[in-house]
Amino acid sequence: NLVLVGLMCFILVGCMGAASFTQPNASFAVAGIYSDVQGGSQVLDNGVAATKTGTACSNQILGIVASGDTRVETAMANGNISKLVFVNMSYKNFVWGVYTEVCTIARGN
Repeated sequence: NLVLVGLMCFILVGCMGAASFTQPNASFAVAGIYSDVQGGSQVLDNGVAATKTGTACSNQILGIVASGDTRVETAMANGNISKLVFVNMSYKNFVWGVYTEVCTIARGN
């Protein structure tokens, strides 16, 4: 019984970690064992072709430790972008939230 309780706690902590990385502008299909999806496009300048891409990521482990920077400004700086065209989000989840990564993907010129 103790092993079962420990396993349930492990699963719940992992799910809590995955749930803590929701983004207001993104919708993701999330699976328990493995997820690697992109979504949440925000078009800021329709009709202009983006030539540069920058990313800014945050991650968490076991829902206990989290670090990173997912600001649009950081993604723009990482891609040397001065005029933003659109923004996407990516989401990676391994084994019920044991490890989760969320990235802002900025595209522009």
